[in-house]
Amino acid sequence: MPNFVMVMMGSAAEGDWGAYIDRLIASGKFLGGSSLGNGVSVTKEGDDPKCTVTGYMRFSAQSLEEVRRLVEGNPLYEAGGHVELLEEVLD
Repeated sequence: MPNFVMVMMGSAAEGDWGAYIDRLIASGKFLGGSSLGNGVSVTKEGDDPKCTVTGYMRFSAQSLEEVRRLVEGNPLYEAGGHVELLEEVLD
């Protein structure tokens, strides 16, 4: 079964993260994740101290669409934050 990563970008959102995580665990698809702290985006032109990636979550699911349904209720997403869903490519 493929694995997917949800990358969350934007300011940390208030909300019921506990209930959201509980729902993800109950789905049987949640593989864990983490909040991320201060960082920097690095390019050849210079560093950008406004690193906007604030966390990630991993899932095991049949399809990207299945993971997309798990975004609903994510406090960051519900507050207007940006969420990216990507399939892991394992060689």
